[in-house]
Amino acid sequence: MNVTTIVDPSSGVLVSTIVEKALASIAHSWQQQKSAHIVLTGGRTGIQIARTLDTQLFRLLNSEAFSQNGSLEGNPLVLHVWFSDERFTDLSDPDRTDTNLIAQFEKCSHIKIIEINFHRVSSPTELSLKDAADEYAAQLDKALGEHKFDAVILSMGEDGHVASLFPGLVTTAHHTKSAVAVDTSPKPPAQRVSISVDRLSQSSAIYIFVLGETKREALTKFIARDEGPVALLKEAGKFGQIIIATDLKI
Repeated sequence: MNVTTIVDPSSGVLVSTIVEKALASIAHSWQQQKSAHIVLTGGRTGIQIARTLDTQLFRLLNSEAFSQNGSLEGNPLVLHVWFSDERFTDLSDPDRTDTNLIAQFEKCSHIKIIEINFHRVSSPTELSLKDAADEYAAQLDKALGEHKFDAVILSMGEDGHVASLFPGLVTTAHHTKSAVAVDTSPKPPAQRVSISVDRLSQSSAIYIFVLGETKREALTKFIARDEGPVALLKEAGKFGQIIIATDLKI
């Protein structure tokens, strides 16, 4: 995969820019009468991304240009939202990624012409960690098959991790399954489910936010020496591109 970098001191500008690009890919699938699939990251950046996506998507669906291009005829537009990784906790846990991101889609939840499907990882009360990962993998395989995501939006951690793919863990390596069980996460909680490196790499574009001075070392390792989980995404990707959105000058 090719790698490009977008640099801006404002995280708000970066979020708006990346959401606009992701939205163009979503609209392209709709115009081809296909469902759209995106992956969203969690945390504070993820919440900002989800809120911005909801606002820009609402504007797009209500724009005259979009309504006149014929893509609104027939069945509702379908958007599948996948979560890059999830805490293996109860569905009522307010710290779950899906709970926080779903809550940001306030405007689009009232639009009848769009159907948004949020794919949640099961909880410990329903399945074991391994079974929850296998179930999420099966959902991905059934919904996507050999098709790719329209956009994958991730955020790099201080140690270079993306999703719950942490450096040094076996789950970070290439994997035949679309989702993996993480039981030794260095970032609590220890148990998580993450979309695998190889499934995440199957995307038209992977957008990775690297915000804050504490991420400089990890970003430098990737850019200068192809080290870290992002390097594995780059290696696994047979098409598309990786776009680094950062407020750092490297």
